[in-house]
Amino acid sequence: MAGAAGFEKLVCLKRIVPHLARDKQFVEMFLNEARLAARLDHPNIVSIFDLGEVNGNYFIAMEFIDGPSLRAIHKTAADRGELLPVPETCKIVSMAAGGLQYAHDLAGSDGRPLGLVHRDISPDNILVHRNGAAKVVDFGIAKAANSSSQTRTGTLKGKVAYMPPEQLRGEELDRRTDVFALGVVLYELLAGRRPWEGVSDVALIGKIMTEKPQPLAELRPDAPPELCAIVEKALAKDRAQRYQSCHELQADLESLVTQMGQSLTPARIADFVKAYSAAPGARAAAPDQSSAQIQQIEDEMNGTGAAPALVKGRGKGQERDSRTVALKQPVQAEGNYRGLLYGVAAFLLIAVGGGLGGYWFFFHQEPATAPVTVERAALVEQGAPQAEPKPEPMPEVKPEPMPEAKPEPKPEAKPEPILEAKPESKPEPEAKQPEQQDVKETPKPRPHRVARADPHAPIVIVKEAPKPEQPMPTVTAKGELVLLIRPWARVEVDGLEIGITPLDEPLMLAAGDHKVRLINSDLQKDVVKTVHITASEKEVLKEILDE
Repeated sequence: MAGAAGFEKLVCLKRIVPHLARDKQFVEMFLNEARLAARLDHPNIVSIFDLGEVNGNYFIAMEFIDGPSLRAIHKTAADRGELLPVPETCKIVSMAAGGLQYAHDLAGSDGRPLGLVHRDISPDNILVHRNGAAKVVDFGIAKAANSSSQTRTGTLKGKVAYMPPEQLRGEELDRRTDVFALGVVLYELLAGRRPWEGVSDVALIGKIMTEKPQPLAELRPDAPPELCAIVEKALAKDRAQRYQSCHELQADLESLVTQMGQSLTPARIADFVKAYSAAPGARAAAPDQSSAQIQQIEDEMNGTGAAPALVKGRGKGQERDSRTVALKQPVQAEGNYRGLLYGVAAFLLIAVGGGLGGYWFFFHQEPATAPVTVERAALVEQGAPQAEPKPEPMPEVKPEPMPEAKPEPKPEAKPEPILEAKPESKPEPEAKQPEQQDVKETPKPRPHRVARADPHAPIVIVKEAPKPEQPMPTVTAKGELVLLIRPWARVEVDGLEIGITPLDEPLMLAAGDHKVRLINSDLQKDVVKTVHITASEKEVLKEILDE
């Protein structure tokens, strides 16, 4: 940030990434952050200097914090296998509580409180400066009581792991929402893990609503009993039993630090930050690299994408040439035209080759033969007693390329039978036509003859095997059942335990009547409902147990 007479100030620019710049709801949230944060002036809240717009791209010029977030400090300690010290952790959370208390008490120009709630407190949004001061940032989804913007029904804004039960239920929020989130942050920093964890947001919501966290004393034996009581009170599910303001939480934390006999000056917090963050020399980038990154950001906002290439090509101290050099368009057009011709020629070659290959594949391959069954019919001579023919090996079937060709007549041989079992045009008077059993004619595209070594051998009839009929599968008609239970309940359907609401997905039940049992041990409620499920339809069961 530059001014007159060489004035410069290092600031942090917060802007909307290009793929979200057209999202009206996101842009409104961004502008809402600037409008609210501009009114905040507290040592433990990041200051806002300016809100600007360049070529339709909004940006916020805010205070640059030379230090890590609590998330980065916690990760560094976890990588080292360490737990953060109790006094410094309590002091940093106490400073964040002081900044939030100022935001909660902020009044408008008419003197009435704005009822501001941050709604997104987490270790990512609490930064610690190297001078020993903690700063609360990111009021992007903060909401004032008289704000004109409304949150859509069913929409959760913030991080689920740090939300109190009333926020998950969609109830009206107040300053005690931020007290609960600070309690989760304090628990996570001291214990090395969150009080509630789940494989999905739905599972995590169920645990926050129904389960109690593991006591801090079991995970952190060196924690004083007073600290465990402070964390337990901040994490109370009923906000009436919780700290009623961040000021009360801050007072108890400061009293605890004093009882521990610790003198936590800004210099000591600064040493703590240096111990759990990278050294300034290791994280400082080269001046040329920083300048290039700043130039790239300016070019993106100004819409001049070619500027980085020009800067890269100039040497140090070289003045920018104001002349414009035009490229020769005919050369570029000729290259494009040739490329188009090559592409068309390649497409035609592929099309012709594919057509020829397909024609050869479909019209010049041998027809596939289906599995067949073979039956035999015996030849019976006139006057001879009928007897069972002896089984003989199956003769080899060889198709002839020309079906019109006739076999040469033999003086003492009977006419050669064919597959269709049709008699020859000139039968011998001494013999009868062969008797055929279970002869079925099968239409074929090409008639084939059977070459037999012995003319008196039995006729081979080829018959196609019948296809077995497959039984029709049994389909059970089902419908959906959606459970909307307040506050929660353990669900049993037809005596089978399903789980605790809210469930991950609707229940798929067979069509008909089902008994649904809802059990809430906290409220001592046991309700049984009969629900009728219609096939391919959705049924909704609503039940309020806390009335």
